[in-house]
Amino acid sequence: MKKVLSLILFALALFGGWYLASPWLAMNGIVEAAKERDLEELDERIDFEQLREGTQAQMREAIDARTQDGGLLTQIGGAIVGELAESAVDVALTPQGLANVVTIGGFTAQMVPQGSRGQKLTWDVERGGLGSFRGVSTYDDGSPGPVMQFERDGLGWDLVGVQLPEWG
Repeated sequence: MKKVLSLILFALALFGGWYLASPWLAMNGIVEAAKERDLEELDERIDFEQLREGTQAQMREAIDARTQDGGLLTQIGGAIVGELAESAVDVALTPQGLANVVTIGGFTAQMVPQGSRGQKLTWDVERGGLGSFRGVSTYDDGSPGPVMQFERDGLGWDLVGVQLPEWG
């Protein structure tokens, strides 16, 4: 009986350690690779195909939602914008592009508001249960930075989405 109880406690401790540590390890691995500009490591840690597909789907949904109530010209314009957006996603979602997002907060410095340029990002984990978490960043001045969305893949994590802050 003691062996069974010990085995159960060991399994619970192992699971608890994984639950607490694995999101931090996954997120920090990407952040460190980005800071060191280790593009090969970023390419290994991120499923770019899934990330591109998810980002393109989100953009298509947003464009469709904004153009569906418009006339024919609005819908044609939406289709053109959708094609351009998909091409832009293909170009932006690369190891170099993600390294920029993680370190400066945008794909290029020009995408970051003047007041946030040069500030460091601090990253934190927001759990979404056993199957997902978000890596949430904040600039030194407290303003929100990008958010990385992760989903569980076996015992590991895949980066499946990046959300840039909305700047007015």
